[in-house]
Amino acid sequence: MQNYIERQWALCLDDFSKTISSAGMDLWINTLQPINVENDKIVFVAPSDVCRQQIYNNYLSRMKEVLKEHFKLENALVLIPEEQEAYIEAYNKSHASETGAVLDTKPTTLQNPFNPRYTFDNFVVGTTNQVIYAAARAVAESPAVRFNPLFIYGGSGLGKTHLLHAIGNYIWQHKMSNLNIVYVTCEQFTNDFVEALRVRQERGMEAFYKQYRQADVLLIDDIQFISSKKGVQEEFFNTFNELYQKGKQIIISSDRPPKDIPTLEERLRSRFASGFMQDIQPPDFETRLLIIQKKIEIERYEFEKGIDYELAERLSNFNIREMEAILRKIYFLANLNGKAVATFADMNEVLEKECQQCYVSDEKLTHEKIINAVCKYFTIDQKELTGRKRNKEIVEPRQICIYLMWHQLAIPLATIGEIFGRDHTTIIHARDKIMEQIKTNKQIKKVISDITSLLKTSND
Repeated sequence: MQNYIERQWALCLDDFSKTISSAGMDLWINTLQPINVENDKIVFVAPSDVCRQQIYNNYLSRMKEVLKEHFKLENALVLIPEEQEAYIEAYNKSHASETGAVLDTKPTTLQNPFNPRYTFDNFVVGTTNQVIYAAARAVAESPAVRFNPLFIYGGSGLGKTHLLHAIGNYIWQHKMSNLNIVYVTCEQFTNDFVEALRVRQERGMEAFYKQYRQADVLLIDDIQFISSKKGVQEEFFNTFNELYQKGKQIIISSDRPPKDIPTLEERLRSRFASGFMQDIQPPDFETRLLIIQKKIEIERYEFEKGIDYELAERLSNFNIREMEAILRKIYFLANLNGKAVATFADMNEVLEKECQQCYVSDEKLTHEKIINAVCKYFTIDQKELTGRKRNKEIVEPRQICIYLMWHQLAIPLATIGEIFGRDHTTIIHARDKIMEQIKTNKQIKKVISDITSLLKTSND
């Protein structure tokens, strides 16, 4: 049962990520632990009462739609922490005799509000994010000493929320007893302010001020969603000013720089720009490869050798979250087919369904067209390319052609061997050599890119 729940929950998480913000996923959805399915309900352990309330108030209706599809359920039940021990104890009494397995009677709860998976150690540093990583690390080690405010911006799924959680985790672990850390999304800040206004006759504003204006470190995610209403921006401006004047650290993330946030007042733009602003660019090939390898290591996936390089090459237009989803689906498909190790066949099946842009074109692309494109690019004869000559002017184009066939057509290596009249070992050597060179040789990368563009043009 538990394996079934975990498999279906993984599918649900993929669907949730399409409609729920990255902050909502990281802070609330991903922290839920599904433990049982009973009476047309799926039972979750929530890490905190705050999490339970957030799920019920903001996400339950969207969750029910997905849960209904993957679990064939109509309802979802999220247990608050006080109920968990009693529920699990009753569950164990009724099921232990049947299965011999019991649930943990003291499930782990999150006192630290930050996602434990999002740390500096798990953040892959490359040329496109090394500056902001260094700045975030400096802020975590010495809050309010340098880079205040710290403004991180970049496209969705590139690691902004990861860095905010990494800062929070570091401060929590090293300075927890001394600092009051507050992490919220912009949406949550707005909702808290509106709720405080609604109950202000009951001293609601006092509680709001205590929560936000007494923070030693304030982390605000997705500031681009700040309301255009004057009252919300007025309150955020006053909160920002009070914390800044007290020498408190402020960290803000956005999917765009302050000047491009249409709802943002000019005085807030100038405040944000007064500190340190840095963007995160999409990862290059080397960084994508490191990210994929890190994810495989963390999740303990088993992949056929070479898949990581292939994915790093094909997923050039994907953000980090999308790459992680592709890895999850490949491994899930392999397990579904009873395989302990995910193969290139599994990878190609997922890529064909999930990301047609990973391929040059449709079924019209053939090995003959690839051979013609390589011959045209290098100005060599087709008979020489597929013949027995071993001089460098022919061997390198031949290896590139072999790699492109394997990469673009996803045909068996044995079939490629038949085309070139080579054995399986020779074809593997040619493919692996080009894969290795792509990592370090910019000229080879340019040649591959140029020929790929030529193939796209010829297939249009």
